[in-house]
Amino acid sequence: MRFIADLVHEKKQLVEKAEAILQEAEKAGGSLTKEQERQFNRYTDKIKSINESIDEELLNIRTSEPILITPQKAVSPIEETKTPVTKAISKSFRGMFYGNETVSLSNNGFYSMDEFLRTLHSGRADNRLINASMVEGIPEFGGYSVPEEYGAFLMDKSLENEIIRPRATVWAMGSETKKVPAFDGADRTNHLFGGISGEWLEEGQTGTRKTAKLRLIQLKAKKLACFSQASNELIADGMSFEEMLAGALIKGLGWYMDYAFINGTSEGQPLGIINDPALITVNKEDSQAAATITYQNVVNMFSRLAPSCFTNAVWLANPSVIPQLLTMTITIGTGGAQIPVFREESG
Repeated sequence: MRFIADLVHEKKQLVEKAEAILQEAEKAGGSLTKEQERQFNRYTDKIKSINESIDEELLNIRTSEPILITPQKAVSPIEETKTPVTKAISKSFRGMFYGNETVSLSNNGFYSMDEFLRTLHSGRADNRLINASMVEGIPEFGGYSVPEEYGAFLMDKSLENEIIRPRATVWAMGSETKKVPAFDGADRTNHLFGGISGEWLEEGQTGTRKTAKLRLIQLKAKKLACFSQASNELIADGMSFEEMLAGALIKGLGWYMDYAFINGTSEGQPLGIINDPALITVNKEDSQAAATITYQNVVNMFSRLAPSCFTNAVWLANPSVIPQLLTMTITIGTGGAQIPVFREESG
C-alpha cells in the first residue's frame, strides 16, 4: 500500500501542475501556447501512466486476498472436476448483478476512482458524468452514480465485514424485478417441500401420484445510496482523498445493508429479520425482570432452532447484552459453585 500512496502523491503533484498551466492560460486569454500545450500533454500522459499503475497494484491486491465462500461439503479431486463452475454462488458485485464473474465492468472512461471524485467535485460539465448518472434510461435519476468498476470494489470489500450477505442465497438481477420459483412448504402436515411425501409399499404395489406445490417469489431491486460531503481543503490537502472516502464508504455500505437485513421495514428497503412474518419469538420467564436475559431464555431460543440449521446458524446480539451474557452462570445445588455459561473467547 505504501507504493500506491507514493503514486497517489506523485499524481496529485502532476494534477496541480497541469491545473496551474490551465489557470495561467485562462488569465492570458484562454488559449494555450505551444510550450504550455506540450507541457500540459506531458503531465496528462504521466497521470494516465500512474493511473494504470495504481489500477494494476489494486488488482494484484484484490486477487491475492482470500475469497469468501459458503461452506461446502468436502469433495474428492475427481468429484471437484465434475462440478460445473456456473453452479457456484457468488456474493460479489458481478455475482449479484450479472451472475458471471468474468463480466467486464465499465469505469465510464475514468482512469481511477480518484479522477471520478475530483471531476464530480469540480462541478464542470463532463460527458463521462452523464453516462455515470444513467439509471434505467433516466439520466437525471439519483444524481451521479459511481461507475460499475469502482462500485464493485466498494461492495466487494464491504462483503468481508458484513454479517448477513455472506450467509445469504444470491440470485443475479439484471433488471428491476426477478421471479424465483420455490416449493410451498408452509403446510407440512402430511408432506414436505410442498408435495414430497413418503409411502411404505409392498413388493409390486403402486405408489400414489403426488403433485408438488410451488410458489413464486418476486424480488424487487432497491437502491442503497450513500452521500458524503467533502471540502476543497480535504480534496486538495488530504493525504489520500480516494483512500479516505473509499474506506468510509466501504464501512458505511456494510453497516447500512446489515441494518436493513436485520431491521428493514420492506418499504423501499429489504424486509428485515425482525419484521419478517416468519420470525419466531420466545417469551421471557414469568418471574423475569424486564430488559434482562437469562440462561433459560438462551435454552428456549436454541430449542426453537430448526435442526437442519445447527451447523451453520449464528447468534446476533446487541453489544449492550454482552455484560449479561458474560456474567450468566448456572448454580449447581444449594451450596455448589456457579459455572459460567459464556466466556469472552466464545464470541
